[in-house]
Amino acid sequence: MNTIAIVGKPNVGKSTLFNRLLNKKSAIVDKQPGVTRDRVYGVVEREGKPLILIDTGGLLFSGDPLETQIREQVIFALEEADIVLLLVDGKEGITSLDRKITEYVRKARGKKALVINKMDKGKDWSAFSDLGKMVLDKNFQISAQHNYGVENLLKWILSNCEEGEIAKGTTIGVIGKPNTGKSTYVNAIMGYERTITKEEPGTTRDSTNSYLEYNGRTIVLVDTAGLKRKSKLKDSLEYYSFLRAIRTIEESDIVLVLVDSTKKVSKQDKNIIRWAIDRGTPLIILLSKFDLVPEEKTEKILKYYDRELSIFDWIPRMSISSLKMHGIEKSLATALEIVDKLDKKKPELESVVKKAIAYRPPPGSTKKVELYSLKEHRGKITLNTNADKNFDEQYRRYLENRIRKNIDFKGIPISLKFKRG
Repeated sequence: MNTIAIVGKPNVGKSTLFNRLLNKKSAIVDKQPGVTRDRVYGVVEREGKPLILIDTGGLLFSGDPLETQIREQVIFALEEADIVLLLVDGKEGITSLDRKITEYVRKARGKKALVINKMDKGKDWSAFSDLGKMVLDKNFQISAQHNYGVENLLKWILSNCEEGEIAKGTTIGVIGKPNTGKSTYVNAIMGYERTITKEEPGTTRDSTNSYLEYNGRTIVLVDTAGLKRKSKLKDSLEYYSFLRAIRTIEESDIVLVLVDSTKKVSKQDKNIIRWAIDRGTPLIILLSKFDLVPEEKTEKILKYYDRELSIFDWIPRMSISSLKMHGIEKSLATALEIVDKLDKKKPELESVVKKAIAYRPPPGSTKKVELYSLKEHRGKITLNTNADKNFDEQYRRYLENRIRKNIDFKGIPISLKFKRG
């Protein structure tokens, strides 16, 4: 695959260029330096050539543990990349930090280009008299924000890429409150430090994609920022991270909701589950960090979750330990089983609904209720009937319960829509 990594120090416009090449807002862009911490992936096809773009965290070389982890993520990106774009700030000029980063880039195996960003049209190149010391395979002058020079850069990128097709994969979103172990779970599946993890809540700011092959199929695993209540969001970065996580729910084939098994179920845990249900996204609840639960309390803890989450009894729930790899493969296999059920035909569904209506007609109906037709797609059920106005919320729940009792919709939200036949 044609993999392009964008690297550089903080706040040189890496995410802006990433979004420009991707032609959509995928990575969070903000004036505050250091917004991107993990490797953020995006896939796009240009002129019949599939491109995997990697946005990386800003490189610094202090002894800060988080910066060390960011540096490790950048090194991973350089090892993966067929093309490396080293971005520098044209307004600031080339700094000693840029030169130090260049030494990292020179070691990469792929093609390398120096990209001078924030250079509005007509700017003078003479400000870069020492450019020759940093020239890699190619150099470009661009403004990612204003789309100046990006077309020439893209032409060069495509000239070094091969034709092919983007592999279609199953997208699995990993969501939950901050510090529930989402990144540790992703790292357990990937087998290496795919995302930055530490004890401090909220380490992951953006949604990060990981690609893997599992039992012959491609999976896109999306790690998200912890979902806080809107009233708890401190700044624009947290707000954008929140929106990105919500978008992950909407775009995923299924989401895994991580709930910290060492803590009581919170209102926010239930809100996150409902956000997925409201968007019609299939889901599984994973009780994370279960290795920290004392063995003698296991049964008591599981009964507690049975009670607290009883309203969601149709959602598969399993305990996991990412550190000890307990339940990790099972959770992945279960997620794929649910996705595979989505498009299976359910010929018995119409009969089940007709029997449920005959057994208990909707309230207020003065004549025989006729069900003229029924269509179902991924849990969205449309019924054409002569009594569409009589199906209130309580009756909807009755029908859903009858459907779930007779047909396997485990993990799949059901939404009922009634039309006048």
